[in-house]
Amino acid sequence: MLGTFEKARRVLDLYSTRSPEWGVTEVARRLDIPASSAHLLMTSLTHMGLLHRTVAGRYRLGFKLLALSQILLSNTPWRDVSREVLSAESQRHAEALHLAAFDGGQVVVVARFAGQYADSVILPDVGAVLPALESASGRLLLAHRPWNVVKRVLTEAALPADRAEEALRVLEQVLQDGHSVYEDGLSWSAAAGVRNHNGEVIATACVSLPLERPAEQRAGLLQVVLAIGHDISERLGYFSAPGAETQAVWTSVQGQERLSVRPRRHS
Repeated sequence: MLGTFEKARRVLDLYSTRSPEWGVTEVARRLDIPASSAHLLMTSLTHMGLLHRTVAGRYRLGFKLLALSQILLSNTPWRDVSREVLSAESQRHAEALHLAAFDGGQVVVVARFAGQYADSVILPDVGAVLPALESASGRLLLAHRPWNVVKRVLTEAALPADRAEEALRVLEQVLQDGHSVYEDGLSWSAAAGVRNHNGEVIATACVSLPLERPAEQRAGLLQVVLAIGHDISERLGYFSAPGAETQAVWTSVQGQERLSVRPRRHS
């Protein structure tokens, strides 16, 4: 049974914004399994609503995944807190901002706010997968993951030994800096970590702008995104001041997580 689930996961992992549609033969070749097995897997996933078969006989992701994603987002309380902060900062600075989280080995956009300038960077849609090694959010999130996760991502990327070593050096530098910066030739992005009340980096706040913007503007926006990450983290109960009279506390009521402010207990 577990083997079947693993094969199904591998099929779903093939899908991305760059590869939204797959045929049975392509899946069989990519996963190195018989075409009959690939057909059986994709047919089963289609019956479950996780895939949709087109009239051309190819397969796209099914709307069941969209329904499940909406349930996930509506029951992710820190996303609402983060969106509130990002929305305010988006209006203040008019730059492209997004929130990303690490899930199942992938970096997923969970909220976005478009820039208001003519040259603003076009952000990926909510639900889009970002490259873990080639994005500011991806690098920061990966840098804070356990070694077994980092190793798996590097293995799946099939990098040559020298590039894998360079990727590790980059991740180590991200940890030292406390933030991540990435340039892709057209845009510049900076990401800061969002921590929960336990100090775990659960998401990133990221700002993106055209690469040709002045260096001093980029430096200023780096400080902005660091402040955003700090602000959201405080609202989630992290970095509470030692002398504060209140503290943020997460509670679970009938399966729903809620953030409330309570008087601090002084020892």
